[in-house]
Parts: sequence; C-alpha cells; structure tokens
Amino acid sequence: MKKTLFVFIGLLFLLFAYTPLMAEEIVHTVKKGDTLWDISSQYLETPWKWPLVWANNKDITNPHLIYPNDKVIISKQGDKVIITVVHAQEEPVPIEEPEIYTPEEIAQEEEKSIVVSPKFSTFIYSPNILKGSGSVLKKHGLGDMACRNEMVLIKSLSGLSPNRGITIVSKVSDVKKDNKIIGYLYKAVAIAKVEDFTANIAKATITYSSQEIKPGDIVFDDLKPIEPMTVKISEPAMENIGHIIDFYGGISGSSDLDIAFADVGKSNGIQEGSLLSIYEETSVEGEEAVFRDYRGMILVLQSLDTTCMGLIIESKAPIKRGFIVVGSQ
Repeated sequence: MKKTLFVFIGLLFLLFAYTPLMAEEIVHTVKKGDTLWDISSQYLETPWKWPLVWANNKDITNPHLIYPNDKVIISKQGDKVIITVVHAQEEPVPIEEPEIYTPEEIAQEEEKSIVVSPKFSTFIYSPNILKGSGSVLKKHGLGDMACRNEMVLIKSLSGLSPNRGITIVSKVSDVKKDNKIIGYLYKAVAIAKVEDFTANIAKATITYSSQEIKPGDIVFDDLKPIEPMTVKISEPAMENIGHIIDFYGGISGSSDLDIAFADVGKSNGIQEGSLLSIYEETSVEGEEAVFRDYRGMILVLQSLDTTCMGLIIESKAPIKRGFIVVGSQ
C-alpha cells in the first residue's frame, strides 16, 4: 500500500536550500516512536512550521499515522520538497498517536486548514466573567463531584426544558498582564441532558465529561458542540511586535501543548489559525547590540481586540512572560 504525500514548503525552502541533504533522495526507515514531525526535524530542520507543511498537503489525513518499517522518502523537484510514504507490506503495529492536532480529511477542507483536537479547542478566553444560562448547584446524590452518567442540579433563571442539551463550562484561571487581571480562561468540560425542570432548578444527566463537575461550574444552552475545531492557517504580517503576557501550564515557563497569551489581537491582524513566532530578546550591557533567539511558536486559537490565546506547538526553551511574538518575517 502506498500513499504519496506532496508537501509544498514555500518560503521555508530558503531555510534549507543550502543543505547538502537535499542534493539527493533521502530514505528514512520508520522506527517505533517516529513521527513525521521528528523526521522533519531531523532532515528538513523545519518542525516548527509543521502545521503549514501538512496543511498544504492534499492526500494525508493524519501526519502522525506512520508505522515501523515504513519508508519515508524525501526528495526535491524544482522549488518543491516531495515527501513520499511507502507503507510496509506486513501488518502494521500502530505507533501511539500524540494528542496534538490531527489534520483530518484535508482533501475536503480548504487550503491550509487544520483540525484542532477538542482537548484544546474547548478552551474559552473571555475578557469578562461568564454568566451563562445558570450554574451547577450540586451533585444529585452522594458526593460533591459528578462525572459521566451521574446527575447534577442546576439553577437557571432562563428556563431549561426537558431533553434540552447543555454545555458545562469550568473556570480555569485568571489571565493577567503585569499582575492585573485582563481576562479569564474557561474550558468546556461536559455535556448534559436536562431531565426535569421546576422552580428554576433543573436536574440533568451528564452524557460526556472530560473532568469532574463541581458546584459553581457554569451552564450554557447555546454553545457550539464539544468537537474538533477547524482553523485556517495563516502567517500574519505585524507592524509592531507583541509580548507573551501570561500562560497556563508550566511553573516558571511554558512548553509544548501549554496555553499562552499575547498582547496582540484582531487590531494587529491576528485571527484564529495565525502562527506567531516567539523570541527571547537579549542585550549586551553598555552596548547597543540586541539579539533575538528563537524560542518557539504559537498557533492562535482565539483572538480578542488587543490580546489572543494560543497553543504552544513548539518550544526550544521554557516560554516566559516578556518574550516577544512576531508574525511573518
């Protein structure tokens, strides 16, 4: 079985055109634990651009779905890098897939689209405290926390009719800039079905949950379903640089698959799917010299007027507050 993966590198070609590796065909035999991200890093030195690399491909549905003994062939045709995967004939033993984006049915999506797992697409960045249609009062039954197939009691002034589907959202953290709260991070954590409603109190059964439901969690009856999110990848040009102002995940800094916040947003041309590069800026004391060292990349999941929230898709070092963010160079 063969599947040919045509990958157009575009502007990235300039980054590796000088390397002798591309002077001839490269054949890599897949080992257990390999992903195309790893192989790109080894041979193309461009893993930080992998959303663009795989989003441009029209054949592949999952760039992580390769198996031991498969052959990954990398060659060059003019200004294009061609990546061909030749699958081994024996029954494959699947490699464990990382819980990151799974580009899905790319051929059916518009050019440069990518699918974000619900693990990340369910984060909600709001400049205000969310009120919703009501809130969870308590678990219906013994215990304080509720999970799938259990019931919760919900207080709602909007009226929730029986069999109505609702989404339960939990507050994750405050978002700060210079120790001042500028927004709030929430996550959609459960889906429930209203069984009964009386005197502003609803009884609902949890049909799906990614974590335990607690009193105070917020209820919405008008949120989009918990599902993967498709975003169009873009590299915005920014007149001014931005900065990392906060993050969720990590202690002294963030890394891969953590959530980060930057002080650039829609007013700077930033939208869902924007790729922003992260740099650490250092200077020499007493001198005018300033150096920028690449530290990682963010895929923007949500953009407000002057700030945005994104997923760190690569980190060369811990991402810290104050690091600068830029668009296309």
